[in-house]
Amino acid sequence: MNALDFRASVERLDADGDLLRVDERLAGGEEPFAVASEAARANGPAVLFTDVPGTGRLVSGVRGGPDQTVQRSRLPWRRCVTALGLDADAPYRSLLRVVRAAGTEPAAVEEAPLEADRAARDVTALCLPVSTPTSAPLVTTGIASTTVDGETQWAPVRGVVEGRTTLRLSVPERFAEAASDGPAALALGVPTAATLAAHLQATGARPWRDRDTPTIAAALGTTDIAPVDGGLLPASAEVVVEGTATAESSPPPGPSARWERTVPTATLSLSVARVATRADPLLPCVPLGTPLADDVHVTSVVESARLSSRVNGYWGVSPVEWVWLPVESGLGLCLVASELLYAGFEWQLANTLFSFSSSFDKIVILDADSSVENLARALDDMWVKAHPSHDWHFSDPAAPAATAPRYRRDGETGSRLYVNAAWDPQWDEEYIAPRVTFETMYPAELQEGVRERWESLGFDPVESEEGTRE
Repeated sequence: MNALDFRASVERLDADGDLLRVDERLAGGEEPFAVASEAARANGPAVLFTDVPGTGRLVSGVRGGPDQTVQRSRLPWRRCVTALGLDADAPYRSLLRVVRAAGTEPAAVEEAPLEADRAARDVTALCLPVSTPTSAPLVTTGIASTTVDGETQWAPVRGVVEGRTTLRLSVPERFAEAASDGPAALALGVPTAATLAAHLQATGARPWRDRDTPTIAAALGTTDIAPVDGGLLPASAEVVVEGTATAESSPPPGPSARWERTVPTATLSLSVARVATRADPLLPCVPLGTPLADDVHVTSVVESARLSSRVNGYWGVSPVEWVWLPVESGLGLCLVASELLYAGFEWQLANTLFSFSSSFDKIVILDADSSVENLARALDDMWVKAHPSHDWHFSDPAAPAATAPRYRRDGETGSRLYVNAAWDPQWDEEYIAPRVTFETMYPAELQEGVRERWESLGFDPVESEEGTRE
């Protein structure tokens, strides 16, 4: 599996007809964020801004995706799987399997020279966007790097440029403790594999916690790593900023990224010594706070993989087929497809997931053969299979408020809900109603005739229950 670097990912989106070029001159300020936000809300393509103030170009939506409740022709994780070198129509389970395996599979890290050329110390020369005409340039996505006991650690980052040679960055608390008062580096425009690796290690969860981050990135397909002050970084990074990190008390202004709601954070000040850029660099622009923005998609994949890894093996077996935090729910809902091993297992499974994550306050447990590619079917099961008086279970209103839902911002306690939308394992097969599908409801002869004539009549190819085209 050969992952694409950031620039190649953008080129792939362009080749797939999933990139919109904006060649009109932008004045900066809020304009890139406004266009990027509208594109995300409208299930539009990624957006490349070619004429912006400063050095380089801006691009948004490289790791985003459409609302799955509106369309199924392109699934939410499509841009992530293509960036990892997987087939564009790869099912979600393939993505989940690859991300989980990155914590255990052996991978070789190869050193290569940095493709960016070291230049001056002036960070403000870059085309970093600003949220208002008077605010500082923003770093809305990237990875920070430092070295701890000879091993490189990466972390997700959000921040602002203060003056010409200083950045104030929000990073995971564990990373801030390791990087404070030492050399550190910031990379922008990095491969999706490197972004996922940084987020996975930031969770502090096994199996990724026990590996250095470049090795995780190598297992995801990015193997070329370049030495810089502050450790190792992807050799293909569009921009690399090297300097010295010190602890800072106040966080950077602006809306937080979604990953900041899943891990404790701290603030670092990075005093810049050198800035390196590739020719005409591509810099990511993420409209933080937009429901379908890149940061929500990346956090969804990472949290889903982390929870899937935690619950499988918890009982000595692996009953869970998949876990998914839909981006459409803002990560406030957790869907899990699992076998019900015994009476009461669904209660244990729900409470285990709640104990492992503070993001959501709702869980829906589905049958093990449920398809994550068909989100509408999964949501239908909440009322088709689950009776509100028997299968909708609310906790006492004493649970801590979840971090993702927008309707809970007062910090007060509330109730949690889990819905058992799976068939009772004690039922005989004859009492379980079959799914109403084309394959189960019509004779084979009729199905064959319909398939033969379907495309000849001008209709799009038929998608099966698993989301593959027939």
